[in-house]
Amino acid sequence: MKILVAYALKEERISLSIDATEVVEVITGMGKTQAAASLAFAIAEYQPDAVLNIGTVGSYRHNVGDILVSRQFVDRDMQRLPIDGVCRELDMSDLTWGADLPSVIDGQAMSAPVRINTGDNFVFSPEEDLGCDAVDMESFAMAWTCRRAGVPFLSVKYVTDKLGQNSVEAWAAKLKHARSALQAYFEKYL
Repeated sequence: MKILVAYALKEERISLSIDATEVVEVITGMGKTQAAASLAFAIAEYQPDAVLNIGTVGSYRHNVGDILVSRQFVDRDMQRLPIDGVCRELDMSDLTWGADLPSVIDGQAMSAPVRINTGDNFVFSPEEDLGCDAVDMESFAMAWTCRRAGVPFLSVKYVTDKLGQNSVEAWAAKLKHARSALQAYFEKYL
């Protein structure tokens, strides 16, 4: 099996090893356009059996330190457009890899569905979360790219900041802890 691990930033990268699996990595860059284009090229080049997105998110509903596993994604930029036929939401549950990977919320492993809201801006206000569990800048675009390619997709994200309570600087300061916690998560659950 071959898994393509996609990170938006090299600062989010961890060391990942999966038994009997070739792990290939790609750094996509921030935002939907870079994420979709970089991932499309990587899928064409490496022909993975699945894509695993690892990174960070902000959340109003969850605490800093929670790890969220998501197969459901909303495009916050398109969500506001009342145009028929525009893809605003994706559920990747039918193309799942890692179905047994739990979210870890308040220290407890659980399998409740998690929705991530993706857009091309850094969200500062809880009102912008569109009722989703977390916000980021790449997951929806990666999921859309995988849907088009017919490749299973899973996103695992560490909550680095509470919407409306932290700054971009606080997010950057938490990257080291995010990597450490994600590393421990995969060592335990993979």
